[in-house]
Amino acid sequence: MLEQKWYTVAEVAKMTGLTDRTIRNYLKDGTMHGKKIGVQWRFTEDDINALFQDVDFGQKLTKAENNLLEVFLREKKEAVSECSVLDIPEVQREAWDTLLGKIEQEIRKKQDEVRFAWEYDDESGMLRVVTVGEPKIVHKMTDRIKKELKANAE
Repeated sequence: MLEQKWYTVAEVAKMTGLTDRTIRNYLKDGTMHGKKIGVQWRFTEDDINALFQDVDFGQKLTKAENNLLEVFLREKKEAVSECSVLDIPEVQREAWDTLLGKIEQEIRKKQDEVRFAWEYDDESGMLRVVTVGEPKIVHKMTDRIKKELKANAE
């Protein structure tokens, strides 16, 4: 039997572009679920995926998106870093949900190299994706998002 990987609050925050405090607030208000082991919260991939499946979560990420931009602008950089804000109009929710699952898995593998936040407006169908990290990876991810969403639209 394969052992399940558990993530800390800090790891989930880094993967999602949220702050540790936001993750703890989501635990407190029931937006996110995890397991308390000793004094630390731990999360499975299912716990993290469930957070992204929450319909209201996209609206909550508006603050996280702004936080990711603010952190990028203010943090001291030890290497070349890039921030990409990608606005894509008229995206179908189903297309984005499918792509999000794929991207989440990639981001978990590249935790130290890229941060990611998104916002989807159901009324307008506008998708905004913020990606921060090593320029080569940021370009690769934004290109992939554009290509896959375009392919889904055709």
